[in-house]
Amino acid sequence: MSRRRLAAILSLDVVGYSRMMQGGAASVLKTLNALYRDLVTPKVTEHGGRVVKLMGDGALIDFPSASQALAAAIAIQTALRAPDHPYTTPERIQLRAGLHVGDVTDDGNDIFGDGVNIATRLQAAAEPGGILLSKMMSDLAGSDFAPLMRGEGLHSYKGIAQPIEVMSVTFADPRREDSRAAFAKMGDIQYCRSKDGVSLAWTESGTGSTVVKAPNWIGNIELDWRNPALSPILSSVAHHHRMVRFDARLNGLSDWDAEACTFESFVDDLEAVFDAAGIDRAPILAISQGSCVAAAFAARRPERVSAIVMIGGFPQGRARRTSAKDKARAQALKEMMTAGWDDDFPSLRDLMAQLIVPGASHEARLQYAEDMRKMISPENMGRYRETIDNIDILDRIANVSAPCLVCHATGDRMQPVEQGRLFAKGLPNARFISFDSPNHVLPDNDPEWPRLEREVLAFLAQHA
Repeated sequence: MSRRRLAAILSLDVVGYSRMMQGGAASVLKTLNALYRDLVTPKVTEHGGRVVKLMGDGALIDFPSASQALAAAIAIQTALRAPDHPYTTPERIQLRAGLHVGDVTDDGNDIFGDGVNIATRLQAAAEPGGILLSKMMSDLAGSDFAPLMRGEGLHSYKGIAQPIEVMSVTFADPRREDSRAAFAKMGDIQYCRSKDGVSLAWTESGTGSTVVKAPNWIGNIELDWRNPALSPILSSVAHHHRMVRFDARLNGLSDWDAEACTFESFVDDLEAVFDAAGIDRAPILAISQGSCVAAAFAARRPERVSAIVMIGGFPQGRARRTSAKDKARAQALKEMMTAGWDDDFPSLRDLMAQLIVPGASHEARLQYAEDMRKMISPENMGRYRETIDNIDILDRIANVSAPCLVCHATGDRMQPVEQGRLFAKGLPNARFISFDSPNHVLPDNDPEWPRLEREVLAFLAQHA
């Protein structure tokens, strides 16, 4: 006999289930059975829940309270963030999770109703490895979970009459966020001159062997700590090393009036900071186009570069690739950035934040987009974009003798993973690692972040 009751609902779904089944159904099903048997069901039982039904690609679970449901979801997703978790097919299994509390109809074998429908819609919209929940669910779960909650705004979903205020769960350690702000305030801003007289702002944080960060795209060394793409990797490296970083010409705290905006001038600027910081030889942390600059410097001055970490790098800018679509996008982006960089929300900057770190919270992306306005002028953005899009160092990378760790997300929307593979293929001493993520640079809320952090720190410890 069916009955109406209030329940907290957790909906889980396997990311990429259909694709994985095509690669070997028996192996996938065996791995998923182990996942549900050894991880999901024990965590649900531990938190007082009931697995209502298991589907091949997911599960529907109900709990007597919002706090129990949320705690179980966090425990499951946290376990799947471990760099060496055993649930692989050989792809690493990832889940999406959605949570809502509401009325359900329970017939003993299944549950139905708005509580189920909303949880399922939220699960479908969650990032791989992520958790989305209704604001109502968050409020009922209590204040203990408040530090983990991030607002994602109002969203409408198919089949749901009213828009829902949505929250996401961050897996970033709040204590680490505080430490990032402290790191940003530790280093004094210093200035040096490049060979053509351009003033470059640089700073350092942390102690130990030195690591130099090459500038990526645009930035501001005073705001890096709250950049959702940069702050995790920078603060992690700075906890183990002396981190030297600087703003490239035309943006941040460096000279906005530089006459030259060429790729060779970017390489000159990196050498100027090496000199100013008293660095004879060090590894370079290079992100996006910083990878091109680091590789060119290593080819020019091999005695000064002990190793390079490349994240989201590319040896060819969009305008230099064979794809007509890439060339058209390069021209369109340059024109849009020059004309609309100063627009208010929603702006091109908001689009760029979405492309660079789609896995960051809505709040973090909004802040990042607003910070971009302070990093560079529309005029300089046009000049900068023209230079970046025309980078081509394929003929130089064979001269890079330093060992390189090439990291790239398979779903990178800014620079396709093929560019990372092309980089690694042309470098004489490179190891390529792909990460199953849509982010250009991984925020620490990304389920692949722990693996990236481990790989980068181990590589730097070997070569710094």
